[in-house]
Amino acid sequence: MQMLKWFVGAIALLAVACGEVSEPSKPVIHEGEGLLELPLVSTSAGRSYKLVGATFAITGPQNATITDTSAESVSLPLTAGTYSIQMNGDWHVERTDAPGVAVPATLVSPNPMTFTLGEGETRPVRFLFKVPEDGNANVGIGVDSGGWITGTVQFAPRPPPSPGLQDVFYELAGKSIPFAISFESATVTRSVEFGRKRVTIDTAPVTVQFGGATGTAFQQQFVAALQGRVMNLRIETSGPSGTVVEPIRLENLERGVSFEIEPSQLNLGVDADGYALLQPTAFNSGFAELSALNSPSVSGPLSSGTFAPR
Repeated sequence: MQMLKWFVGAIALLAVACGEVSEPSKPVIHEGEGLLELPLVSTSAGRSYKLVGATFAITGPQNATITDTSAESVSLPLTAGTYSIQMNGDWHVERTDAPGVAVPATLVSPNPMTFTLGEGETRPVRFLFKVPEDGNANVGIGVDSGGWITGTVQFAPRPPPSPGLQDVFYELAGKSIPFAISFESATVTRSVEFGRKRVTIDTAPVTVQFGGATGTAFQQQFVAALQGRVMNLRIETSGPSGTVVEPIRLENLERGVSFEIEPSQLNLGVDADGYALLQPTAFNSGFAELSALNSPSVSGPLSSGTFAPR
């Protein structure tokens, strides 16, 4: 069976602070607010796609419940701060030229997802989806040939920071935090090193998302520092049919921030030439470590993830 090509789509979410909105209007931003930009329809390769049937709950300095997602887009002023957005309901993705017909889609982003909105800032918030190629047509929401890595990290409890010191990871202590790293494209190189066949994947700039209850310092100093960085993924063949994925490291050396992921028991299989198959593969164990300047690093077991290298 021919392996499906996977594409990434980004659907931003509609939010309403009070009541429901059916017509987009020009928002007025007041002191202490930022602007959330939330389109629901995305056009790619001459086709448009829409998220249908979802409801959303936003919690934070200002709460919102979303039940009407009929509009194509909305811009919503919200009080500045850190928010959590939860997608609920019996949602699906469909083409606007074929209403009622669902397109197979996998939600990649954490749900709920955390975002921070600064005063005077315009912030797009997008839940990322992956959909398979539909015959010979280019499909998707923002079509590309990218991949993704998702998982959940269980962090151990830790004491509060000493007075006068900051710990950007303190809000993660004792929690299970889901994450997603998604990239739109990648360059794949095959080689043989020391008798072992290796696949090297150089990704395009990534989008990094975390779910759960994470704090403002974590979002602004850690997550923001990793947005737009690139990763180098290396996979070697081990034995006649096994594969070994080297530790995955996403970092920003200028900001002193790094995110290292080591999924275990991850066997992608090999192709007819003896190289690793680049297909989405689930894993249930591993290890992750987060580091930042002036904060103690934090680590924990990794579980419930998917490794999709392209």
